[in-house]
Amino acid sequence: MLQKWTVTIAALAILLGSSPALRAQEPMTLEQFIDTAVKNSPAVQIAGESVAGAEFRIREAKSQALPQINLGSSYTRISLLSEFDIPGMGHFKFGTPNNLNFRVGASEQVFTWGRIKNTVEMSRIGMDLAQGGVALTKQTLAYQLVPIFYGVLFTREAVKVLDQTIDLLEKKLATLEERYRAGLASDFDISLIKVQLSGLQSQKLDFDNNVRKMMMAYNRFAERPLESTFIPVGEFAFEPVVADAKALAEEAAANRIEAKLLGDQRNLVQTQIALARSANKPNVFAAFNYEFRNGFLPNVDRIKGNWSAGLSVSYPFFDGYRTSAQVAQAQVSLRTVEEQATDQLRGFELEIDQTLADLKTLEQKIEIEKTKIAHAEKALKIADERYQNGLLSTTDLVEAQDSLDSARLNYLQLVYNHVIGKFNLFKAAGRKI
Repeated sequence: MLQKWTVTIAALAILLGSSPALRAQEPMTLEQFIDTAVKNSPAVQIAGESVAGAEFRIREAKSQALPQINLGSSYTRISLLSEFDIPGMGHFKFGTPNNLNFRVGASEQVFTWGRIKNTVEMSRIGMDLAQGGVALTKQTLAYQLVPIFYGVLFTREAVKVLDQTIDLLEKKLATLEERYRAGLASDFDISLIKVQLSGLQSQKLDFDNNVRKMMMAYNRFAERPLESTFIPVGEFAFEPVVADAKALAEEAAANRIEAKLLGDQRNLVQTQIALARSANKPNVFAAFNYEFRNGFLPNVDRIKGNWSAGLSVSYPFFDGYRTSAQVAQAQVSLRTVEEQATDQLRGFELEIDQTLADLKTLEQKIEIEKTKIAHAEKALKIADERYQNGLLSTTDLVEAQDSLDSARLNYLQLVYNHVIGKFNLFKAAGRKI
């Protein structure tokens, strides 16, 4: 009996229940397949919101360098006033019970020892980190979609193998039935072929179900109707990999988004150090106010305009060693990021070496499987000739056919693994799809 085969990437598919009647199938290249999902992916849209937030944080940081203008007004009622009479001169009072005030004030930080500049720079780096997060989300999604795309291609090739075998067995079944009616074959042989055909049809059902689940998984990523289908347009072929591990590691260090994000993190910490060092430095602050109010002598009820301007300087002479502690903390963070960068490069090298080792092993297995296929084809041809001459049982013929089908399906599975392995290598090197 032919061994039951399953697709490795079926584990990626999400079982969402039975699917209604499928729509017309849509041809898609790998690029179209990925672009559609990336454009519509909720995960990418969510990551994009962080970029919008970072833009507003830059605007907020820049606002510290602009004048701050405030409008205000007040009314105060006083029940007791200082007033007296001077004989021959009249009645005098030093206030009014109804005090009105309308004021506009402007203030600006004239000099902050680079604090505003560093705050703006930190916000800009935050924007870079947010944009890097979006790029990483897109790349991660793209490489998640590759197994689905090639999984459908693999399944189509596997079904072709099953269909060829089913066609051959159906022809043999028709011949056996004719021989059985002529008394030249047993019903056991007919039953054996029918059982074999049932097993192959069962496998086709499994493959078809896996394709439906993979399509639903893709539709979930791409925000498409779950019943939508697609036809992957691409080649499913084996091509040996020729690569240099050292060159790939250098490519990864230059192109991996994770490396760029860690570089942005290093820049952020360095800016934090500069900002922390400015905490105990002088600060110059300018203010200007203009107001309309009453209460001025000699006519305290009359509202008059007046202005005031000032320039203040503050210097935190001693802050209890808070600034030095903040600088030390930031320097620890910088050393941590630098150590992470070194470890990250080693991780890139290990990932590339392991992927190349896997690919080499798969290539060796593929060559072995090619040899097995060639042998199984010869064995089946001999078995079929002997069967036609009555020198071989139906059971032996079925076993010969089963060996060939197993070798062919093994080969397809290894090719699929090799294709996915190549994309894993591209991912390890930081290449975009």
